[in-house]
Amino acid sequence: MIELLVYAIGLVLSFLMALALGMNDASNPTDCTVGSGTLPIRKALVLFAIFAAAGGILIGPFVMKTVDRGLIPRETMSLEAVAAGSFTAVASAVIWIVFSTWRGMPVSTTHSVVGGILGFGLVYCPAAINWNVLLMVVIAFIVAPLSSMTLANGMYRFFRWYIARTKEERGYVILISSFAFVISFIVLLSVLGRLLKIGLEITLLAGFLASLLVSLIAARMVKRRSGNGFNPMKSFSYLLIISLCFSAFSFGANDMANTTGVFITPTEKIIGHMPTSDVMFMLSLLGAAGIAIGGLKWGHKVVATSAYRVTRLDPVSGAAGEFSNALVIFLFTVLPAFLVGLGIPVSTTHSSVGSIIGVGLAMRGIGGIDRKTVGKILGFWIATLPCVALISMGSFWLLRNLVVIA
Repeated sequence: MIELLVYAIGLVLSFLMALALGMNDASNPTDCTVGSGTLPIRKALVLFAIFAAAGGILIGPFVMKTVDRGLIPRETMSLEAVAAGSFTAVASAVIWIVFSTWRGMPVSTTHSVVGGILGFGLVYCPAAINWNVLLMVVIAFIVAPLSSMTLANGMYRFFRWYIARTKEERGYVILISSFAFVISFIVLLSVLGRLLKIGLEITLLAGFLASLLVSLIAARMVKRRSGNGFNPMKSFSYLLIISLCFSAFSFGANDMANTTGVFITPTEKIIGHMPTSDVMFMLSLLGAAGIAIGGLKWGHKVVATSAYRVTRLDPVSGAAGEFSNALVIFLFTVLPAFLVGLGIPVSTTHSSVGSIIGVGLAMRGIGGIDRKTVGKILGFWIATLPCVALISMGSFWLLRNLVVIA
């Protein structure tokens, strides 16, 4: 059957999309760590691969459902239309992301996938597009980078204030262990709430105890590695590494939908009688593998652009930027999912670069920002959604004329 062939090719393209996402978006959680000199690119990318896979597998379904059926309700569409639409959406996104990566430009894979879905929807049935969800996604595209930029600016100023008033090692141990506790607590609440669905009291207690253990371990590691040569900058390096792991986890949770989200409904229709949760888990494994391979193998070029060419970073500014980026992405992923049942896909690229611009402004003002590089990045950002939508429209129209699609 032709739809089975299209679906199979689509899954291959979905894996290629995961590779493309890894190679282009690996910069989002790692740019601050690499740019500040805290970790070499290779080690940063290994941490990215591990925690991005964990985030995508554990809470990636929050956003996968939005991408699959939030923008275009596809339960009533024919199998041929769903398979062809998923195929063209992913293929169009892959083309654009690979081109952008070749140019060394960080672009939004989320914008790319949304543009691909919008493109085939405009050709197939414009009336089927959920314009309210699309509007919500577009607003999030704007709000997320502005939020991360503002938060990063404020976090950097707070860190500098803290450094000016804290001279003893104990103060930095408290700061780092507190951040480790907060990050662990909100992540564990989300994971336990989705996977176990136990009572709120038990979830809070389990999350609190586990997070307390993580914070104690973090405090112990900082004390052991400081030895007699306490250095505030080295302390912030530990905080930056913790933020990288949190950022990679948040990235995987939000961007996993970009790789395989459009294939949830086609998989259900083809396999039949398979629970949606099982389908999303299976597709998450496929996406996680592709993201890890893409980031480790080809992620270096875009990391270099974000890490070195936007502004100069140190461990303090890097920690402020990375934590701010991670928190914004995490909140957009989790909060709407618990409130309305659909996580909001946002651009982790936009949020990441926005956080770097935020700390750059806090450190050196507008003169500390490479406006030429930022201008090129903004140009690619603006072009992403319409370019991918046009590619998708043309591809779907061609495929529909080659294959009769109801």
